[in-house]
Amino acid sequence: MKRVGQRVRVAGFSLVELMIVLAILAILVAIAYPFYGQYKVQADRSDATATLLDTWMALERCFIQEMSYQACTDEVPELSERGLYELEIETDADGFRLTATPAPGSPQEADEACTEFTLDHRGERGSAPGAAEVCWGD
Repeated sequence: MKRVGQRVRVAGFSLVELMIVLAILAILVAIAYPFYGQYKVQADRSDATATLLDTWMALERCFIQEMSYQACTDEVPELSERGLYELEIETDADGFRLTATPAPGSPQEADEACTEFTLDHRGERGSAPGAAEVCWGD
């Protein structure tokens, strides 16, 4: 039973405390979000590199059977595994060159450091405009 004149202790947060917490969270999000976007673009480069390597291996297997890279162009998909890159192949009598470029409308179009990935029949990696070591993650 309450006594008259006894103060009731109220538990909880005040509006000022909640506003301070929200301000701190907003600052953290404002700092972290641009870094997250940058790392996501870099991580999504693996879609191009993995697809190029998988296609390279499929072309080598086909070459063993057909003895010609030109007979193996059906092994090249139009898009990367996650659809972020378009793939193209150039073949001649001696070899091939695979090229991956960002698909229209994909978030990888914002990746200005690595707009093109290449891989040839010798396994030589390339990229443009950035260095192959950076773009391929070596």
